[in-house]
Amino acid sequence: MTRRFAILLLGATVLTAPVVAPIVADAQQRSPARARAEAIVARMTQAEKIGLVHGLFPPMATGKTANELIPSAGHIDGVPRLGVPLVRETDASLGVANQIEQRKGDTATALPSGLATAASFSPALAYNGGRMIGAEARAKRFNVMLAGGVNLTRDPWGGRNFEYFGEDPLLAGKIAGEHIAGVQSNRIVSTVKHFALNPQETGRAVIDARIGEADLRMSDLLAFQLAIERGRPGSVMCAYNKVGGDWACENRFLLTDVLKRDWGFPGWVMSDWGATHSSAKAANAGLDQDSGQELNQRPDFFDAGLRQALAAGEVSAARLDDMVARYLTGLIETGAFDTPVPSRAQPLPVAAHAAVAQAAAEAGIVLLK
Repeated sequence: MTRRFAILLLGATVLTAPVVAPIVADAQQRSPARARAEAIVARMTQAEKIGLVHGLFPPMATGKTANELIPSAGHIDGVPRLGVPLVRETDASLGVANQIEQRKGDTATALPSGLATAASFSPALAYNGGRMIGAEARAKRFNVMLAGGVNLTRDPWGGRNFEYFGEDPLLAGKIAGEHIAGVQSNRIVSTVKHFALNPQETGRAVIDARIGEADLRMSDLLAFQLAIERGRPGSVMCAYNKVGGDWACENRFLLTDVLKRDWGFPGWVMSDWGATHSSAKAANAGLDQDSGQELNQRPDFFDAGLRQALAAGEVSAARLDDMVARYLTGLIETGAFDTPVPSRAQPLPVAAHAAVAQAAAEAGIVLLK
């Protein structure tokens, strides 16, 4: 074999080999956050555990007081006796959302499109933008922000291309990671989403995305991997669509084999709103929390359905403990667990935040050849 041929062969091998993070989760090793989470889980009743693995969609939820349930995207009850905080979730990547003005008169600072931020090629701008919207989320009493969209631009007609960071997984992952880190600098959780292969809005709840593993790991999954390694989000949100025949939120290859085993992700996997399709299959595949349960075909997949699966031995008690421990680990590692949000909404530094948005907008104005 000639030296030139050997070099070419080595290059081809590197390009086609699946990308795997150098750090793999070791069941025998626990971070301080995970150890603390497990100690809390050990003191919980089964009812308390199940209460943490499914979330409400406030516009459709009932039985909560106005003080507990503010108009927003999501709500998960806490466990006060163990210090587990109530969680309020808000959209999204470009600022604190207030869809159809559920919170009358509540305004927020909007960033320019994610595509504009990516066009700046500036990780610092991405971080500053994330830090700004994260500060506004905390001021408005939210401790989880459903930001960090890193789906690649595969179709120019994609309805949410504006929100994401372009077609290049290296750039998208780097920019998304800094954006996530900025959000989480406020001691709240940022998600990364929508895992995976959710580049279009039309038919996203029915399509089955199929792609070879090597190609997948070097494109869409690479963007997620880089964003997770760089930003260390507390949570990952699985998508509506199918991937290789299985729904993304009950896809063991994605959620367990790649995300948790290969990449060593320590936090929790939440579903997109209405993206859960089962109890036992989803839990065993790696879904840790059902979000916006009222939007599912059945609202009790991770409530009564999970209780039944546990009683029938279809889901183990150890798996439930892991689901809850991952949720708590994400909250603890980001600081959300120990840093309560204010009891009332706080005023915003409007001028300073507007300057952050303007700087991002100006840097994103580029001339295409």
